[in-house]
Amino acid sequence: MSLESRPINEIRYEVVTEAFTEAIGSRALIMIAEFPFLVIGQIEKVVGDFVFICVETTHISELEGRVMRIHLDDVVVFYIENDGPRIPKINS
Repeated sequence: MSLESRPINEIRYEVVTEAFTEAIGSRALIMIAEFPFLVIGQIEKVVGDFVFICVETTHISELEGRVMRIHLDDVVVFYIENDGPRIPKINS
């Protein structure tokens, strides 16, 4: 099936899942529509349509140092550290 004839949600799911799967062990900044809105941490694993992040920084300090499961459909914007700019360390 050509790219143009596939539903956009199917393409998005495939691309986002692949990006997170290939970056396991890397730091990521993820913005989601629901509270806590912003999560920075290390990608632990991807299972189905969930990404598991070891939270370094978020709006809720009680979640820091814990693994958070985020549904890929909830991800609005994300940035994964690789060869580009580093995600800054944000301390309370």
